[in-house]
Amino acid sequence: MHPLVAVIPLSLDKPSPRDKRADRERLIDGLSRAGIDMPVEITPEMLRAIPALIRKRDFSITLVLGILKDRAKVLGFDGASVYALAVDTGTTNIVASLFDVKGDKRIGVMETGNPQIALGPDVLSRVHAAMGGRGGELHRLLIKGINDLIHKLCKAYGINCSDIYAAAIAGNTIITHFLLDLPVDNISVEPYIPAAHRFDFVEPDDVGLDINRNGITYVFPNAGSYVGGDIVAGILSTGLYRHKEPSMLIDVGTNAEIVLGCDEWIIVGAGAAGPALEGGISEIGMRASEGAIYNVEISPLPAHDIRETDKTGEGGHDFVVNLKTIGGAEPAGICGSGVIELVSELYNSGIINRQGRFTGTSGRITKINGQTGFVIYGSGDKRLIIKDTDIENFLRSKAAMFASLYVIVKSVGLRFGDIERIHVSGALGMGINTDKAVSLGMIPDIGRNKFFASGNSSLKGAEMVLADAKLLPDIDRICEMITYREMNTDGEFMKEFPGALFIPHTSPEVLRA
Repeated sequence: MHPLVAVIPLSLDKPSPRDKRADRERLIDGLSRAGIDMPVEITPEMLRAIPALIRKRDFSITLVLGILKDRAKVLGFDGASVYALAVDTGTTNIVASLFDVKGDKRIGVMETGNPQIALGPDVLSRVHAAMGGRGGELHRLLIKGINDLIHKLCKAYGINCSDIYAAAIAGNTIITHFLLDLPVDNISVEPYIPAAHRFDFVEPDDVGLDINRNGITYVFPNAGSYVGGDIVAGILSTGLYRHKEPSMLIDVGTNAEIVLGCDEWIIVGAGAAGPALEGGISEIGMRASEGAIYNVEISPLPAHDIRETDKTGEGGHDFVVNLKTIGGAEPAGICGSGVIELVSELYNSGIINRQGRFTGTSGRITKINGQTGFVIYGSGDKRLIIKDTDIENFLRSKAAMFASLYVIVKSVGLRFGDIERIHVSGALGMGINTDKAVSLGMIPDIGRNKFFASGNSSLKGAEMVLADAKLLPDIDRICEMITYREMNTDGEFMKEFPGALFIPHTSPEVLRA
């Protein structure tokens, strides 16, 4: 393992009449003896400080060294406190984790909403805002969100922002362009051309990050207009590109990206998933945080126990709804995995039909603002209700996800049974009830041992680069291996999508195809 930032103690030879090497060359020779076998970059600012510093410390010095792809760079001379930062810049949320480089461990992780939501809930609305002259504002909002996390992490763990010498950042193509304040005008119109795919290392000051100004910032490359650095980081973290047998990565956010590949090829399909799978399901949706419902069980109440009224004020309830929340707190909303559980339970209990429409006369079914809804929780004046439009949005999301899976696997002549493993990431990556997802026709009906919850695979990929700079060539290789397939305009996708709108599918046999 060769971390992106290394702390290197050196004992340099002292000058003498027989050793008249310049201080810079003396330092580089010392690094070579310490095992740094690549060119070393020393900026003029650093070089100005070296002569006095090495003599003050009697030619014993500790360097903070950045290990870039083809060279090393001197970042500092102290090394007492050295930290690094991994960042996943999502459309909805930003997550950052802080690493103690000397201790070789992650010490903290924090999350916040992406402030860019103020100018649009999705990337396309933000692109339109940028094209209307607000690109600089979108850049500043994103950087503010990242810097706010940096300051919160530093305050929580008692460190200075200047102690952070490296950052690795992953995000989708458009968000990455906003990060670097690049124009996005051509990404959203045919033939969908970004300003750049590869960024590698940028200066913190050029981006506006509140870390050590001499530090390094690695920005994950994009592999296409709609295959961003977050997917590249996810592929890296799952190791999919090293597997002999085909594996999949399902990354669900505002979009659903489906990756299928092995050590010889990778194909990526992307399409709109909508907010439903992120927990953005009307006013009851929320991120997977304290109070979020993640587990739902619905069972019929015995006839003799049905009450005429209860605390929700809905009349006789004929179903018991048992909920589990993150942290065991009072239910505040429902996250992505909870939505899957809820819709599955509604269907299996006969409360909704194959089209997701409410049936019967359950006492929990109510009318709200002209829509039909089902009360899942009530306490005092607080009620959590899933509405028919919420279920419709969810079914469109699950249909887009499964149709993409089916089309991509079929396009390379494989069957679901040929897949060695399926990594589930993004909004569903913290834990998904596989049986319930299968019962809805969301994922294929194959061996449950083939599914792996991968959490935030984008953040994990960024963390891996912090830990091992030798993975940088792997990232380039991943980008070269990727073939992209646009699902939203794909004829086969359009053909398969309508059947997947039903629970589980109009042709359930395709789940095992």
